[in-house]
Amino acid sequence: MSRKKKEKVGRVIYAALLVIFAVMLTAVAVIGLNDWRKYLVAYEKSQPDVVVAEYVESLKSTEWKRQVSRAAENMEHPFQSNEECEAVINQMLGDTIQYRRATGGTQNKYIYNVYCSGNPVGQFQIERDRSQINRIDIGLIELFSNSDTFWFIQNREDLCPWKVTGDSFDISNFTFTSSVSVTIPSNYSVQLNGKTVGTEYISESNIKYDILEPYYNEYPGLPTKVKYSVNNIFGTLQPVIYDQMGKEFTVDPDKDDSQFMESCSAEEINALSEFAKAFVEPYARFTGTKNIWGNYGDLKQYVKEGSELHKRMDLFIEGGADYMNFYAVTVDDVQVNSVYSLGGGFYVINVSYSTTNYADYKTVNETNMKRIIACWDDSGIMAVSVE
Repeated sequence: MSRKKKEKVGRVIYAALLVIFAVMLTAVAVIGLNDWRKYLVAYEKSQPDVVVAEYVESLKSTEWKRQVSRAAENMEHPFQSNEECEAVINQMLGDTIQYRRATGGTQNKYIYNVYCSGNPVGQFQIERDRSQINRIDIGLIELFSNSDTFWFIQNREDLCPWKVTGDSFDISNFTFTSSVSVTIPSNYSVQLNGKTVGTEYISESNIKYDILEPYYNEYPGLPTKVKYSVNNIFGTLQPVIYDQMGKEFTVDPDKDDSQFMESCSAEEINALSEFAKAFVEPYARFTGTKNIWGNYGDLKQYVKEGSELHKRMDLFIEGGADYMNFYAVTVDDVQVNSVYSLGGGFYVINVSYSTTNYADYKTVNETNMKRIIACWDDSGIMAVSVE
């Protein structure tokens, strides 16, 4: 074979080998890139954040609803429905669920605490799912997984995905409920959420009216109050109070118990006001001057025989004159501030009056406020006590 022919054959063989090498190199590159892609996919799936994020997202539609429903069902709430209680719990806990890795896990087991609006509500743990090891295909990359040179390449065991292997939740320790208590007259009623609060919720009875405190021993049958106490109110409920006539009533915390007293008719108010104005002048003279004997008869005609006021007048006569400073008292003005019924023919008349008091070479002006308890029966209107 001639030299030129040999050179030509050599060039052909070289080109063929070059092509074969290029094809082989391309094949290796394709296989390597494909295996590297498989490795990256397996690596991404092996990260704990993947399963944790999926699990926490599932809580919002599954476990979370079960926990809230369970908490509502396990607590007594006679004045609210389960749905209302669940809405309150969700609102108080908030809609945002957070999680944070806790201490106590291992390399292949992580523990997470679950929080809702900052409140701890449970815990779950994840572990490597070794059952998936045979499904992990990283091709030729596995040859480099135990190499010191390629230390960053993980083996198939470390590429196993994670799975949730346990959880526990408990929101029963949270205080979702409040209490409602209201003190009202015993013939009033109260409702919560449109439902009447029964007598089984009365925690205290026979509570005396503050303005009638001194008179209960002497006048049986005076009105009293009761206290209703209701626990396990999810969130807050405002009590709605109704008076003895079934009309809605608003309690003013800045007022005394006179706000609960029964209203008097115009006729009663006029008659009792006239009585009070007539009563005040002899009362002021009797209690303010040295001439108590002379004023005793004037006052006695307005006082019920045997009443507490009558007894006090008799005791006053025994030594009262020695303590009086004035020779004369003139009532300048009398104002009837309020009149209300105690029931049973008894009434309270609140009055204020001003006096000019005369003593040795001096004049003293005073303003007084008194509460007159009056009895109105067949004999007319008579005073039984003054405070």
